[in-house]
Amino acid sequence: MPHKAKTRVQGLVQGVMEERAARGLSGDLPETKVTLRLKATDAFWLAQLAELMEASRTRTASQLLSAAIRDAVQAAGLPADGSDFREALQAFIDTELAHEAHSSAPGV
Repeated sequence: MPHKAKTRVQGLVQGVMEERAARGLSGDLPETKVTLRLKATDAFWLAQLAELMEASRTRTASQLLSAAIRDAVQAAGLPADGSDFREALQAFIDTELAHEAHSSAPGV
């Protein structure tokens, strides 16, 4: 019987194990690139998780990092919704991702 996950990362992994498919956020928001250097142990675990999730290492790393970031935002008590958040997000997109932004940030 499945149990409730404690974090978004655990939820991501649990969902993948139950459904055997990679899950990600979808929407009209632009994406950005980040380059990471991983220690050998972390690279090994990333490869194992990517295989489990039936996804590329890049997609797996992206999903895990996204889940960890959202956990950190919650733990830090940062606002993740409301009009102030949406305005700050839109300003960030306009400044940092203007060349990739195709629409506003609804439903974040």
